[in-house]
Amino acid sequence: MANTRIKLTKTYIDNLSETGIYRDSELIGFAVRVNTTCKTYVVEKKVNGKAVRSTIGLHGNLTLAQARILAQGVLSQMAQGYNPNQIKKEKREQLILKDKVSKQQPTLRIAYDEYLKHRKLKTRSLADYNRTIDVYLSDWKNLKLVDITRTHVQEKYALLTENSPAQANIAMAVFRAIFNFSLEHFLDENDNSLINTTNPVATLKAKRTWNKIKRRKGYVKQEQLGDWVNAVMNFTALRQERNTVRDFLLTLVLTGFRRKECETLTWDALDLKYGWITSLDPKNNDPHTLPMGDRLWEIMKNRKEQQYNDYVFASPRSKLKGYTTHLYEAKSKVIEASGVEFTFHDLRRTFSSIAENLDYGQYTIKRLLNHTVSSDVTEGYVQISDKKLRMAMQEIEDIVFSGYEKGD
Repeated sequence: MANTRIKLTKTYIDNLSETGIYRDSELIGFAVRVNTTCKTYVVEKKVNGKAVRSTIGLHGNLTLAQARILAQGVLSQMAQGYNPNQIKKEKREQLILKDKVSKQQPTLRIAYDEYLKHRKLKTRSLADYNRTIDVYLSDWKNLKLVDITRTHVQEKYALLTENSPAQANIAMAVFRAIFNFSLEHFLDENDNSLINTTNPVATLKAKRTWNKIKRRKGYVKQEQLGDWVNAVMNFTALRQERNTVRDFLLTLVLTGFRRKECETLTWDALDLKYGWITSLDPKNNDPHTLPMGDRLWEIMKNRKEQQYNDYVFASPRSKLKGYTTHLYEAKSKVIEASGVEFTFHDLRRTFSSIAENLDYGQYTIKRLLNHTVSSDVTEGYVQISDKKLRMAMQEIEDIVFSGYEKGD
């Protein structure tokens, strides 16, 4: 009966034992193929002049009625010139490619390691990144980036916000940076990104859920300067064998340097002959040189006479770093003695506040504060004289010390 056209029924197919192809008399192109191990539903039809046979499914897994319905659909496609075998092949290739891409997809841990290889982070930034990955996003480290969804981001952000809105912002900003880097770094052989999804952190902007953090605006007000300077100048507590605390705090308020810049200040950044001081590692990576007022100049000359190592604010106790750190206890003592609450960065804002109220032009003020405006073309042509800068620095110093009561 092989190769004979007959009306196929379940009973007829169940009783077939001889190998061959048995074609249906009702649905032309539909058949069942019998071999020694199984019976398979197939369709046969010419596609673009070429005979094509394609498998529908196994008898037993599909009922005859189901097989007929599927066969009708495939035969209809074949009549329109579609080759079902080619379609199956393309689907298999897509699945293989998808599996290959999936295996190449980086986890957050791998992406972060690559990020660190290609990005040079400052010490503070590196600490923030490490804390984010190892603490706040530790449960994401082994997840593939493509598997971290908007829902993941929303839930994690809400959880972190409960503890610290600012830290939640930092954590998501760090993750966003790593994700954006990975979009361009992890590419396939056709130079297309392996990460075929948008950055899920974008959901925070779309939903307007970023935490609004009020910028700190604290500084030592002019009416408080007298009490503050007197407390600093009379400070006799911790580490005062070399007046380190006193000189450190005064340098911050008389230069506007950041705490880390001041801590790591080295002697080669000072010109004691002509009275200049340079911050070698400001936030904008542009060395910032300022003239010293008379008091700061004298302070630095005195410190030079008792130089311990390469650092201006050296610490014999810090053998690893070599410079003074963790002056928070000393700061608390000054706060207690003066009654003036302040942070180290408040002293930078104090310098800025005094400078901005001086009777000098805007370019002189920006030069003092190391501020630039990228859209200001004129600024590049304006040269501020050393004399004017020194006058401004001396005036700032005089204002800071205006309430100082020198003891007998």
